[in-house]
Amino acid sequence: MPLGLLIGPGEAAMLSFILIASAVGGILLLAAIAFWLWMLVDCAMNESDEGNTRLIWVLIIIFVHFIGAVLYFFFQRRRRLRGEAAQGSPPPPAPAA
Repeated sequence: MPLGLLIGPGEAAMLSFILIASAVGGILLLAAIAFWLWMLVDCAMNESDEGNTRLIWVLIIIFVHFIGAVLYFFFQRRRRLRGEAAQGSPPPPAPAA
């Protein structure tokens, strides 16, 4: 028996909504994981290891997951890219020409 005869139009609409919401949620989850990995790698590769700045940010990103990655992005990464050194750390090296 075809599926269309077993469920009414209301159930079909609800099933479609659930399918679309699941697909959108999956895409958002993959984007969040990619952002988290990007921030983790960026921190591990580019943060100054003077003091414990790199270690502290890596631990924050690992243990607080997405929220830690967002905090790193808005507070530390932007500061590093603008050239402002964190308190107690030397300025970042000049870019290679």
